[in-house]
Amino acid sequence: MDFVKEYIVQAILAASNNLRLSSEKIEVVAIFRERFTNSNDLLAEINILKKFTEFSKFSIKIGELYSTIETGKIDFLKISEKFKEHSHYLVKDLSCLLDVVTPNIARSVFKEVDKRLSTPEIPNLQETKPIQSKESYDRVDNRSSADKIKEKFILDDLDESSDFIFENYVETILKPIKKLDPFLIKLGNDEINLPEVQDVIITMRKHAELSKKVGFEILCNMHLVFAKGLELIKEEEVIVNNEIIEDLRACLIVIVAIVRSKDVDITNYLTRAENFGKSLNLL
Repeated sequence: MDFVKEYIVQAILAASNNLRLSSEKIEVVAIFRERFTNSNDLLAEINILKKFTEFSKFSIKIGELYSTIETGKIDFLKISEKFKEHSHYLVKDLSCLLDVVTPNIARSVFKEVDKRLSTPEIPNLQETKPIQSKESYDRVDNRSSADKIKEKFILDDLDESSDFIFENYVETILKPIKKLDPFLIKLGNDEINLPEVQDVIITMRKHAELSKKVGFEILCNMHLVFAKGLELIKEEEVIVNNEIIEDLRACLIVIVAIVRSKDVDITNYLTRAENFGKSLNLL
């Protein structure tokens, strides 16, 4: 059994190495690795994971791989070739899973798996509502199942051993942003001195690192784009005008909307901020 678990874990890691992963996706892979490595009944967990829409295809592939290894029909003289074949077999479905599953969703699903493992009989298991993908949350928070998931994420989505407290993160990220809208107005009116600009740059880069550390890639990028914009303004490589101010403000709007889980469409702001970042990179 230990060999089977190790083989599957290594196959997942090898498959992930074929993908371009953000810090958030790396964290999801790490959650799978830890979970499967420490599992007391891996096959039972795989079978339960098949019941969740976002995990279904990947779990089916893992289940097939489990059955292949469990039968013992492996030619150890060719195991390296077979392993490459098995890991490649997982790449597509692992990629699809990582596109829709966040660390919070993964933890929530595995907590549900634990509940089902500890329950001798679970009637109508297949009728249980699947965990929604991250694209779905903004659209379905008027449904009771989504409300329950959101409450679970807020109250119980972090490991007890974690030093990270989400409320502290929110407070840390939002505190300077409250002052940045007036800052942008002064910047547009050429009423800001260079030391003040540098202070904001330092803060935004610091918070970009914090966001990256906890797996919030978009928030990290928005902070970096904002900081880069100010750096180029300070170096007089970018001329301040209303368009630039609105580009910077778009970054702030995206940050606040995501951190505070605002149920609004921020696609235009996100697109504007990302395009701003691309234009800064060209400079």
